Amino acid sequence: MISSYFRLNFVSCAIALCVFIPQLSWAEKANFGNFCTALAGHWQGSAAKLKQHPTQVSVQAICSADQQQLLVSVSSNANHNLSETWWFRRRGESAFLIYFDGVNEDKSQSFSLYRQYGSYTLLGEGELNKRPALIQLRFEPKGNGWLWLQNVQYLDDDTDRYLFYRGIDMMPVSLAENPRN
Repeated sequence: MISSYFRLNFVSCAIALCVFIPQLSWAEKANFGNFCTALAGHWQGSAAKLKQHPTQVSVQAICSADQQQLLVSVSSNANHNLSETWWFRRRGESAFLIYFDGVNEDKSQSFSLYRQYGSYTLLGEGELNKRPALIQLRFEPKGNGWLWLQNVQYLDDDTDRYLFYRGIDMMPVSLAENPRN
């Protein structure tokens, strides 16, 4: 019984370390077109911020014909019932984001795009909760879908790891409509 308790806690700690410790030293720059086509589709699942109850969401991701823009619409925001839009576009070697939710002022952010072990990670310096921060948007493969993790590392804090901010489970609405590349 003690060994199973220890093993469960060890596994939980290992999973937490894998999620929160940045491992970009093994990552390589990703191709925006591959990222765009991989995320394109109609997805559904649950979404939640830390210490909030999950809500069901629908995610529609549209990749432009030239694979230089990705428009992602999430059916409801964690703070209100309006949808939110994430407009990513390739700008040189960076991915530029404009985020709007219909309530707050639009936000823009420049990211570097990385690929590691099948995951895509957008990493950029910005502001969250009126604090300077490194912002990480991580898309982890999950079955035929994705787990979209939004993490933050505040720069005005001594914490040297990413903290979970929000997660969105993205499972295909229909496998026939959305085969993954």
